Amino acid sequence: MKKLLQAILIVLVTTTAAYSQRGQNLARIHAAKMAYITDRLNLSTEQSGSFIPVYNQYEREIRDTRQSFMGKYKGTNPDEADDATSRQFIDDNLDYQQAVIVIKRKYNDRFLKILSPQQLADLYKAEREFRQILMQRLKERRGERGGRFNR
Repeated sequence: MKKLLQAILIVLVTTTAAYSQRGQNLARIHAAKMAYITDRLNLSTEQSGSFIPVYNQYEREIRDTRQSFMGKYKGTNPDEADDATSRQFIDDNLDYQQAVIVIKRKYNDRFLKILSPQQLADLYKAEREFRQILMQRLKERRGERGGRFNR
């Protein structure tokens, strides 16, 4: 069952990158991620029904925090930044990382109402694994197309 789910995940991720628009890609990637996490954590139907809405909130807060930080420096070339700008970036980056930690601590209690401590530990591991799989697939797709990173 896990191998089938992983195969579906791989097909979804690779075909998504090739044939869909960005918004549809993100939705498909999110669906694949949720399937991967649900399977990795061996969630029961009841757990899954409670977990997914809380996880979606958690992801939204993390994403909003990241976008706020990244938006502040959009269009800034780090190679051309002066010392003051570089120092501000370092401080803002530390603030961003602290904000993510605060969000994770807040959601740990919510997750532990649904998940066992082992499942919660596995959640963070599954997120990292999924990110690695996704990055590998994107790298492979760029390599197949002779993308700008394959010179």
